[in-house]
Amino acid sequence: MSKIFAIYPTDKRESTKFLNRINTYLIRNLKKDWHCYKIKFTDDDHINCLKQAKESPAKFILFMGHGRSNCLYGSCAKANSDFISPDAERENNELYKNERFIDESNIGNLSNKVFFSLSCNSNENSARTIGRKAIEKGILCFVGFGDIPTDHIEGKKNPPKAIAVYKGLITKIIKESLYISIINNYTVDRLVDLIKIITYKEIQTLLYTKNRHKKNIIEKLLLFKNEIVIFGNKFETVN
Repeated sequence: MSKIFAIYPTDKRESTKFLNRINTYLIRNLKKDWHCYKIKFTDDDHINCLKQAKESPAKFILFMGHGRSNCLYGSCAKANSDFISPDAERENNELYKNERFIDESNIGNLSNKVFFSLSCNSNENSARTIGRKAIEKGILCFVGFGDIPTDHIEGKKNPPKAIAVYKGLITKIIKESLYISIINNYTVDRLVDLIKIITYKEIQTLLYTKNRHKKNIIEKLLLFKNEIVIFGNKFETVN
């Protein structure tokens, strides 16, 4: 019987491919307590994913993907399809793109669950944001994150080598924190504290390395841990 149900949209742009390290680690260590649903490029599979998440005995839902303050994205088969009609995207798997998978209209389907949203800007707290709406719709506790830079963008201080190290550390921090929290049935508050502790330890280790990008990486790790926000009852247990 699984204790974590992970929702993992497929992204052909590969900007979330690194998150599969969390999946492989927890498959190996949690075994039957872990279930990961990798969503295909169809609307039906997105619907089926939410149906299975709702029916799962797992109390803890982990979302691993892209998002914005008011919704979480689904699978994306194409890097840029701005000039493709929505009908063509739905009918052609090679063009498929779902940019409004979970929002205020359907997050209530997962009521009485703990929702851990490992996605950008899911920490924002205003009237229409996903975290606030989740609690209004019956989610017990929602964990949101700030900006998590996973791609090199020209003109920004995100060197590719720094981003690669940062992504590796993020996956290490999350997978270890989740594993320890699940086997010990921590509260959400304690899980988040553990994420912050492990992040701080990684920062301390970086300080003594010769990595020329360490200042950049440390700045991002500090933002990563400081921007985590808990909505709802932080004393809910993860199991």
